[in-house]
Amino acid sequence: MSWEEFQANAHRDNERGLTIIDGFERGLDDAELRAVYERYVQTGALVVNVPR
Repeated sequence: MSWEEFQANAHRDNERGLTIIDGFERGLDDAELRAVYERYVQTGALVVNVPR
């Protein structure tokens, strides 16, 4: 999946300031979203529970 496709699949709730990925709500900025994407590409799976 390309970065553009990943971004298109992430729902942004601008009113609440959240990015929703794979049904989970997370307050991610663009850099954090890109880091989630990079982990997805490396592992082939979306990591949902990531300590901050």
